[in-house]
Amino acid sequence: MVCGLLMLNDERIGKGGLMNRIDQGAVIELVEEEKIIEIDETIRIYCDSYTGKTKYEKQELNKLIRDLFESCNINFLIGSGYCYEKLSTLGDLESLIEKNIIDNKEDQNNKNAVEALILYDFFRNSIYPHKKDIESNVSFDNSNQFILKLSGLLSSRNDKNLLKRANIFTTNYDMFFELSLEKNNVYYNDGFSGRLVPVFSTQNYNKIVKQIVQNTERESQIPTINLYKVHGSLTWAESSNQITYRINPSELLEAIEKNASVFADEKFFYNKSENPKVSEAIGWINTFGSIFNDNMLERVEEFTDSYKKLHIINPTKKKFEETLLSNVYYDLLRMYSNELEKNNSVLFVFGFSFKDEHIYSITKRALSNPTMMMYIFVFNDTEVSGFKDMFKDHNNVFYVYCENKNIDLSEFISMMFGG
Repeated sequence: MVCGLLMLNDERIGKGGLMNRIDQGAVIELVEEEKIIEIDETIRIYCDSYTGKTKYEKQELNKLIRDLFESCNINFLIGSGYCYEKLSTLGDLESLIEKNIIDNKEDQNNKNAVEALILYDFFRNSIYPHKKDIESNVSFDNSNQFILKLSGLLSSRNDKNLLKRANIFTTNYDMFFELSLEKNNVYYNDGFSGRLVPVFSTQNYNKIVKQIVQNTERESQIPTINLYKVHGSLTWAESSNQITYRINPSELLEAIEKNASVFADEKFFYNKSENPKVSEAIGWINTFGSIFNDNMLERVEEFTDSYKKLHIINPTKKKFEETLLSNVYYDLLRMYSNELEKNNSVLFVFGFSFKDEHIYSITKRALSNPTMMMYIFVFNDTEVSGFKDMFKDHNNVFYVYCENKNIDLSEFISMMFGG
């Protein structure tokens, strides 16, 4: 801020000047001139690739994507960024578990207790809040819009040689996709068949659904979403060595939360009412050398047993506790690979960091398909260099990002479909 001079009784005084004689009736006028700093808030959209950076208007990007829908096998790879506005992301869960293995390698009881606390912190922040959505059968607006607009774009496909189908591969456990698909009456295939006891099989994805127009013999294909939940789902259960459909996941979530009452004990330094940081709690446990008695260890085991009933793959290097889930995981990865190896495949990536080393490896290998393209929608322009380093050897990867704006789900929908 630049200040002008003070004018007093026709005598000029600088900013810091003093005056011994002041007329009480004098009027002091302070003239201020604000120096305005212009902030560039223009939102610019860029698509970066091996050929350089191209600036796009949103309408131009919409047209590019519509053209891809008219000519390509459509695939999405979606991670936790999709439901960021509803559920917390994973944080540093994997590194905490790995560190705990080292810190408590001489004390199996403490190792098990601390690992259970880490898993509970993840459950409490990233899974349990979803219970309300499941019980009310309600997704959230942006998810509903994504599914509605994706279905509309599939319906408008004019090429009779292209299936009105898109594949969504996701590492998310939640039910937001299913709830949005149901709300919008979009036909989808989640790998289950049967009504009384739905059973999962990857063979169920190889289906095309058609309907006969009433009073005619003409067939029309129903737009279909194939939903591949690569890391499992809250709706998955096990029966007779098969993945079956869990009708009411909220009951299991409530049972897990009930068994987690053990972590309220002061020896865990984890007071939920104070919104604790699990890393700090672990630090206190290790600092004070908490000793967990037999009763507490038994309750920790009860929590762990109930948590394991969730047929999900935890974001750790030790992914699997059972063979069945391992087999399904690799079957779904094989299907992911097969889809990307098809001619003229396109993969849209959103909210996914490629921390799953198997998905990352398969994606890199699939990029050797010269007709495949991958578009990564990067949340923040500061993250572009990290993705470019991951795929630096491939010239069919495009990085879409904004200057002066993050690409959240709402912006992703607008970039993909317009509006």
